[in-house]
Amino acid sequence: MNTIYKLKEVSNTLIKLFDAGYNTEKKILMMKMDDLTNVKNLKSDEALIIIELQKAIKKKNLIAFFSETKTKIDKQRKEDEIC
Repeated sequence: MNTIYKLKEVSNTLIKLFDAGYNTEKKILMMKMDDLTNVKNLKSDEALIIIELQKAIKKKNLIAFFSETKTKIDKQRKEDEIC
């Protein structure tokens, strides 16, 4: 993941995916760009989260996806404290 996502943002994105019927890894992997319009109130940053989620599913790295999210948040907080 190249961007710092808060766990809450990831969670909210997952809820939107589930509500739109994308509730399995297979369905999420099969999503195309046009399918993003089926997800109600999807923001651009959430679309990026979905793309990163798809990459993590393909690589079978879901735990790394979520832990990296938390790790990057913690790293950013430490950098902010230093400044």
